[in-house]
Amino acid sequence: MDEVTIGVLALFGLLSIALTHGAKLARDIEEFIEAWRGPVRSLQRWSRRRRQHRR
Repeated sequence: MDEVTIGVLALFGLLSIALTHGAKLARDIEEFIEAWRGPVRSLQRWSRRRRQHRR
């Protein structure tokens, strides 16, 4: 194999790794956001009810 072929294969390997880890990171972030949506909504509702009772 010549140097160009090795360089191209290395580039595709790095690109593949980056895309794989990028997709996993995106899924992890999405799962984290989904996990926190429920508690945040509950706190917002509680806060709204508390403010309404003060009036």
